[in-house]
Amino acid sequence: MSIKSLNLWVKKLVILGIFIGIIIITAEFDWSAEHTTVGIFIRFLWLASLLIIGISLSIFFIYFAGNIIQEKGKSDKMWFYISIILFIIANGIPIIFYVILEISPGFIFYLQIILMGLLSAFIIQPKNLKTRFLIILISDALILVPLIYLVNSAINDLWAGIPTTSTIYYLSFWGLLMPFLYLILAISWKFGGGTKCQSWNIFVSAMLLQTSTLEDFFYFFINGQPLPGMWPWMQNFVINLEVLFGHIPTDLDILIFCSIITPIAIFILFDVHGYIWEKIKSKK
Repeated sequence: MSIKSLNLWVKKLVILGIFIGIIIITAEFDWSAEHTTVGIFIRFLWLASLLIIGISLSIFFIYFAGNIIQEKGKSDKMWFYISIILFIIANGIPIIFYVILEISPGFIFYLQIILMGLLSAFIIQPKNLKTRFLIILISDALILVPLIYLVNSAINDLWAGIPTTSTIYYLSFWGLLMPFLYLILAISWKFGGGTKCQSWNIFVSAMLLQTSTLEDFFYFFINGQPLPGMWPWMQNFVINLEVLFGHIPTDLDILIFCSIITPIAIFILFDVHGYIWEKIKSKK
């Protein structure tokens, strides 16, 4: 293995550690959002930490990717326009399923992730470093900050006991804030000189890890709570796990789901699928 390849693997290990750290923070934030006894200060602390981490990591990822200029191909602009169209389609999926049909999207959720990730893969990297920083900071200000405000407003209603606010909270937090946070990080990686494949891998793997139910286990373990035994609320998960398993999911069912999705996310982050594909092509 070359030094360059080794360094890239080390960077991916660091990214994996960062993603797990974010998942732990979201588990604590979920706990504070659902338990008024923690107090509003702790709630704001975790919420502010997500915003600060999102902004700081987006800048960090530009440098961590190497802060180099990538060569532009002739078809890059065309694929960028295509990715924008697919990105719009992807964001219509939760509106159709959650708002109109009032059901979880099921495995179509994975299609949404794939389509959203294409924007980070094909977005055109500006040559000027200041321009790259400016785009990322504007994205943070115009996307993350309003979404943080939306999530906080949903929690205010949740604490006030207003009906149906739990759906709004989960949609705003899990359906909007976290996907866009990871998308900005993946775009930052591309702006730093990361390849199309790497940027797509970062977004998709992050979203798979975040929705692998790993966060749910942290939710209980970190707060010193026993596993519930039965998980009836998982019918409202992005994938209706009650339908998937044919019954109300148990601790074992959730563990099985997590033990399948988490390795897939790690394989994607480390581009195992790309390595296998290259091996297949080399044998032809």
